[in-house]
Amino acid sequence: MYKKIVVLLCFVSLLIGCTSQPEAADVVAEAETAEETVVEQTAQAKTVWAEVNDENNLLSEQQKELLHSFALCCAETLRDVQPADIGNLFAETEGEESFINKTAYNALCEIRNMQKPALSLEYAGVVYNVDTAYDGGRGIVVELYENNVQKFRHLKEESLTYNTYHKFVLVQTDGEWKIKSHLQEEDFFLLAQEAWEDAQGGTLAEKSENAVKLLRADAEENFVLCGEKLNEYIQLDVSKEYDREKAVEYASQWCNKRNPEYLEYDLYGGNCQNFASQCIYAGGMDMDIKGTYTCQWKFYGKDLNFYQTARGRSYSFIGVDEFYSYAVYNTGSGLALQPDISIDYAEKGDVIQVGAYGKWRHSLVVTDVLKDENGKITDIVLASNTADRWNYPLSAYIYTYPRLIHIDGQY
Repeated sequence: MYKKIVVLLCFVSLLIGCTSQPEAADVVAEAETAEETVVEQTAQAKTVWAEVNDENNLLSEQQKELLHSFALCCAETLRDVQPADIGNLFAETEGEESFINKTAYNALCEIRNMQKPALSLEYAGVVYNVDTAYDGGRGIVVELYENNVQKFRHLKEESLTYNTYHKFVLVQTDGEWKIKSHLQEEDFFLLAQEAWEDAQGGTLAEKSENAVKLLRADAEENFVLCGEKLNEYIQLDVSKEYDREKAVEYASQWCNKRNPEYLEYDLYGGNCQNFASQCIYAGGMDMDIKGTYTCQWKFYGKDLNFYQTARGRSYSFIGVDEFYSYAVYNTGSGLALQPDISIDYAEKGDVIQVGAYGKWRHSLVVTDVLKDENGKITDIVLASNTADRWNYPLSAYIYTYPRLIHIDGQY
């Protein structure tokens, strides 16, 4: 960059020597503008990046370049909270697959732009790790896993997402590789697919626009509902305190992998509540084997067990709705929980469940709470499995209806 500036100034000096004073001033101004543009573009490039790792050389260079372009568009979208143009990367630029993908990223940006604080990023990076690639008959099927980093301006540390599954089908069109179809198993993409199925429209463009409108309307309603019908906070009497720091420490260790001492439920609706329950247990809470099956919280083995014995597992250990039911109905023994109180009472190690579009979808573990100078919560930082995330702000989720399950300890 220093050499560029020197050359530019030398060139300007030569021009000044053979021009009038006003003309020289114009040349200098133009040169300064050009240099500012170069600096701005260089800085811009450093704030977004993408990689495609293909350790087994399963893809051609052209195929990897196509995936790199898609990943870079995704990173730009995250950074700017403004959808990058991905349509030209599809075999049918105005086809259904192109519009479904554009709907997903449009919806993500739409919902994030509704939130406070502002969710534009300092920088974003997307890395694709190719797992398999094979000829599926109608194109080359590529399965890969994404890791990404997002640096939200209001957080001190980076937010990390791991192991997001993608499935691409690539085809050659006029000698160029293009995307025929793409599936991304991530919250905003799956939610957008649901809205796409419900949306009406005479054209694909109209259907896409209406799908985003459905999700926006749902978010607007959720912002109101999440502040209504809250329970009053009560200080519960407990016999055992909850070690919140140990719960967060466990979350940090296992947010991007699975503890072999437990079953994995990624392929059976998600591992999120299983992970949250493990964090609670790591925080020193004992398994609860007393009461009916809705009031037990335990994991001793893979088989369901409704008897009051230290065997098998309960629904509440692994299910989002079931853990909430346990929080509502359990009293006298086991976990001392307070569901549906104001999110202002959130503390490290608590569980926040989030919903959207008429369903409760995900359980998250609180790892930090951000407050303003008056002590009011401005955002909550979370960890989870499926999606595997660390240091991720609640405000960035497309699931816009949170409910807090506060953990006081153990009865």
